[in-house]
Amino acid sequence: MERAEGTLTIAISTGRGRVREETVSFSDLQGLLDACVARGEGTAFVRVQVTGISGGERRRLVLDFGSFGRDEE
Repeated sequence: MERAEGTLTIAISTGRGRVREETVSFSDLQGLLDACVARGEGTAFVRVQVTGISGGERRRLVLDFGSFGRDEE
């Protein structure tokens, strides 16, 4: 995949039964990493949609996570 771009959608619990969604666009994988780091940890739900060209065709990848956090080494 020559270039990957997409959106990071984060569903944040705002109280009993309430969820607020925040969507951040990114234009490369570094932008995705930066968006994840800026949004913190322990989010209820995260979806990453990545689009790009692979094998001459436009492809889309969707990843859903129950939560995410930083790996501090």
